[in-house]
Amino acid sequence: MNKLFLAVAIGFVFASSAFASGPVALSNAQMDQVTAGGVDKVSAFVCPTITNDAVGENNPQAGALGDTGDYTVVPETANNGDLMVPVTATNGDGYGTPTGSHSVPGDIDYTAIWARQ
Repeated sequence: MNKLFLAVAIGFVFASSAFASGPVALSNAQMDQVTAGGVDKVSAFVCPTITNDAVGENNPQAGALGDTGDYTVVPETANNGDLMVPVTATNGDGYGTPTGSHSVPGDIDYTAIWARQ
């Protein structure tokens, strides 16, 4: 009896898989939710913070970050496109602004990625 039940169960599994509609297809938005664990994302840009005056003042590609005394060097291609990241991946967990209050290298919430405001 157990062998008959097992044979019927296996037959049912094989038969049902033959009528399946195919693999599950997810949209890009659904894939983003799966890969980010459902974390909300924000539009962002790249802008590393340089706190060393000697590097900032002597580098022709460096620019001042407002009146903060910090500098940045940004390749022209760093901010092309639509960079979407979890807010916790941004400078100051989303609260940092390049020309205002922001985290610098050594701070636990420093990153060179900034939330667009």
